[in-house]
Order: sequence, then C-alpha cells, then structure tokens
Amino acid sequence: MLQIESETYFSRAETKLAVADNARLSVGYFVMNAAATLIAGYGLLANSEAVVIGAMLIAMLYGPILGIGLALAELDGRMLTSALTTEVLGVIWVVAIGIGIGWLHANVPLSEQLLARTTPNLLDMMIALVGGAAGAYAAVAKRISGAVVGVAIATALCPPLTACGILIARGYLPLAGGAFVLFLTNLTAIAAAAMAVFLIRGHRARPSGASFGAIWSARLVPLVVLLILSTYLVDALRKNIDDSSLRSSVQRVLEEGLRAQPGARVIEVRLTTEAGRRNAFAVVRSPEPLTTDMVAHLNDKLDNSTGRNILLHVRVVPVHEITRDGPILTPTPSFR
Repeated sequence: MLQIESETYFSRAETKLAVADNARLSVGYFVMNAAATLIAGYGLLANSEAVVIGAMLIAMLYGPILGIGLALAELDGRMLTSALTTEVLGVIWVVAIGIGIGWLHANVPLSEQLLARTTPNLLDMMIALVGGAAGAYAAVAKRISGAVVGVAIATALCPPLTACGILIARGYLPLAGGAFVLFLTNLTAIAAAAMAVFLIRGHRARPSGASFGAIWSARLVPLVVLLILSTYLVDALRKNIDDSSLRSSVQRVLEEGLRAQPGARVIEVRLTTEAGRRNAFAVVRSPEPLTTDMVAHLNDKLDNSTGRNILLHVRVVPVHEITRDGPILTPTPSFR
C-alpha cells in the first residue's frame, strides 16, 4: 500500500534565523549579484537562454524578498527595514551594472531574450505567486530546502533588472520601464505568496498594543500593490493575445497570397502601432520581386481578413536558384 510520509518542519525560530540571515547585506551579496548581472547581461546580448538561466542560479535577490514576506507575516519592523534595504541596494547595484554593460556594448543589437523581459503580463504574476509560495515552503520544510534553486530560476529576478539597465543605457526608456515592471511584479507577488505561507505555518507574532486593523493593513500592502499592477498586466496580456492573433492572421494571408509566387516564403512578421495605426512588417524571401500592385492586393486581403485598417510593409530578400546548367527562372505571377 502506498504510504506518504509527513513533512518535518523547522521551528519558527530556526526559520526566522535562516531567512533573516539571507536577507542581510554582505560583501558576498554584492559580489554574487555583480557576477549574476554580468552573466545575465552578456547572455541577454548573446540571445542565450542557457546563459541567462545560469545567472538566475547565482543571483541573491530572492533571499531579501522572503525576508520581506516573513517580516510582514510577523510584523517585525526591524527585519522588514533590513530586508527592504538589502533588496533596494541590490536593485540599484544590478541596474547600475546593467547600464555599464549597455554603455560598453552600445552597438550590439537588442536580442529576443532581452526584449522578452520588457512585456510583463498576468502570466508572469501567476508564475511569481507560485514561485514565492514554493520558496517560502522550501524555507520551512526540512527535506526540500534545495528546491529554492528551482524557484530562483522560475521567478527570474536578475534578468529583467539587467535588461532594464541595458535599455536605460541605450535610451529605450519605455522598454526599460517594462522590464522594471516585470521585476516589481515578481518582487511583490513573491513577497505576498511567501507572507501567506509563513502565516499558515504560524508566523503570526503580534506587536503589543497593535490593533487588529493595523496589523492586517500592513499585511495587505503587497496585495494592494498586486491589485494595482494586475490592471496593467491584464491589459498587457490582452494586447499580447491580440498581437499573437493578428500576427498569425498576417502570416496566413501572406502565405496564401504568395502561393502564386513560386519559391516565395514568409520569414518574419512584426507588428507596430504608430499614430494609432497598426503596421505589419513582413520579410519575404522570393526569387522574383514583388510589385506595388502585388503588395496592394495582399494588403486588401489582410484588411478584409482581419476587419482592420493595417498598413502592410513587405521587405523582399531576393533568392536565386542556380544549377550547373544555369539559373532557374520562375514565371511572373498574376494577382488578379
């Protein structure tokens, strides 16, 4: 018969001592976060997901956030001040190093890995909530304390801050703001989820003279911040879904319309909004050039398919097929 062993937990004093120790400032805190930022920065510039994951493993931004969650659960003002100070100084340190990386490598193009950190949405908040709960549980349970490494990867605190610094150095302030919102979302969600787990585990010290309302007002602070952030994140998620659907429509219309162009292939579709109008930029490889009439025909089909007024931009990359017998010519298509 299958038996599930019960979990054993650290005492409240042991948990608080361990969490508080990880939330304190130290030379190692700055050294490891500097190393993590450098690894994350070059991983983002090189568009290497594996390198970015490596940076998450050694960053030390997660510990102070658990300290914030425990301090809110126990209403420990001294611990809260210490953890917040550690986290704020860590954030400034990481962003400053990120700015240095961005300044030194100003000519390196923005990668997909870097840009992916600039568009937070509600899904990022949900990941951080689960990660924060898992991290707090790993802090109180004796046999699974090593799981915090996986939590550090899942919640990804260092890469968005590094991306923020790089983008500030490049002058892309709106994108930098998006990266910082992603970090702030992760921080708040982790702290709120950790506080909930610590409360469940009995960390409910009540300061003498504090009223019930004052206690829960302090504990509701991260939840209020999350609620404010969620309005932005829900809108961002809706926009991401809309962009994904529109990108698929553009891809489909172009592929169907270019069937009359032998050898033509859609390589990339990118969407922008300028002056309230949607623009679709498509890169097409084709052995024959596309005429203005062809692009106009495709644009009309796109407008009819999506029900929107979209301006289609097509960049044609010429492709020539050649054998030892000479070039292979393709007939000019008709878009009637």
